[in-house]
Amino acid sequence: MRSVVRALLTTLAVIALAACGSSATAAPSSGGGVQPSAAASTGGGASAAAGASAAAGGAACAVAAAGSTATVNVSIKDFKFNPQPVQAKVGDVVAWKNDDSVPHSATMDDGSCDTDSISAGASGMLTFTKAGTYTYHCKVHPTQMKDFTVVVQ
Repeated sequence: MRSVVRALLTTLAVIALAACGSSATAAPSSGGGVQPSAAASTGGGASAAAGASAAAGGAACAVAAAGSTATVNVSIKDFKFNPQPVQAKVGDVVAWKNDDSVPHSATMDDGSCDTDSISAGASGMLTFTKAGTYTYHCKVHPTQMKDFTVVVQ
């Protein structure tokens, strides 16, 4: 009986150690995607969550600092993001303004960077810190509002 318990505990310890030692970070590419970062919205509910890579300084975008002024504006109207693609420069604050009557979000396709839900009339802002092409969608309407891009130079 002791040998079975010992074998089980050893197996669990090996699994736990293996899980702690592995990590993956996706780099931005022309195919889209973003590294982990924080998420929030101005006026539509807020959340803040940072991924392990973001803590290590690998985030490609982050929630814009409180009081930031948008340098690039995107309108959400009739279940579409406009302009498409969004053109920005490294360091730009991109603001998605919800001109629809229902909540929307701007969520990177890998889920790592997100405005969270933006209520009607409100805006969600992200700052992009690395050049790349990032694909995004609305997580509230993922089948209707998908395949949009932010191109950061």
